[in-house]
Amino acid sequence: MKKTLVIIFAFVMLFALVSCGESKPSFTMDTKALVDDLHKAQLFLDTLTPISENALNKVIGVKTDHIVEFTYEMGTGVTGEELCVITCDSEEAAKEVFEQVKAHRDDYIKQYESYAPDAIPRMEYAVLEQKGVYVVYVAAEANTMAVSICGDYLK
Repeated sequence: MKKTLVIIFAFVMLFALVSCGESKPSFTMDTKALVDDLHKAQLFLDTLTPISENALNKVIGVKTDHIVEFTYEMGTGVTGEELCVITCDSEEAAKEVFEQVKAHRDDYIKQYESYAPDAIPRMEYAVLEQKGVYVVYVAAEANTMAVSICGDYLK
């Protein structure tokens, strides 16, 4: 009887240790499929151009230390359109990146007031969300459709 209890206790401890190992993210998303779906929906007036990691840091103000992968595309500047999907290495890093992207968006709204006020609603009603290790920002002419598409991925 004692041997049986010791064996059961050993298995319980083993399972407890295994469950304390590397944890899986509570939320995962196919970022490539999201970007593809956003492009297929033809949400943008402008032709978007991908920016480099250096530009992500210097132009957008996003620190890239904890970024695993990203897609960041910008329009010519007149429309204020942008597509951003960033994957970070932790939820804490994603929260920080979210604040940096939000600050960029807010700064652009102020800049656009004087020379392209028609673009401001695209930024004000844009998708701007952080969930788990992901940050998504989509400012598009068809914001309602962008909200719907992103909502399907961010459930």
